[in-house]
Amino acid sequence: MSVKLIELPELNRRAFAILSKEFGVPDTLRFFGQLGLGAGNYTEERRQLFADLTMDEFRQAVNAAKSERTGTGN
Repeated sequence: MSVKLIELPELNRRAFAILSKEFGVPDTLRFFGQLGLGAGNYTEERRQLFADLTMDEFRQAVNAAKSERTGTGN
């Protein structure tokens, strides 16, 4: 099975048309505005942010977040 993707300009055109029909142009522009294009270098920021984090600490944090989300307390 293959998936045919439409070109990004066409995708954007269709999305804008659908959203502006449903929400109106002002709210559609607000929606697209919140997406932003991003800034900075996330890869470098991530390296600096997690430079001292060990894999064990990462696993513990993931497990704690899962337990908190599910209420299991494990």
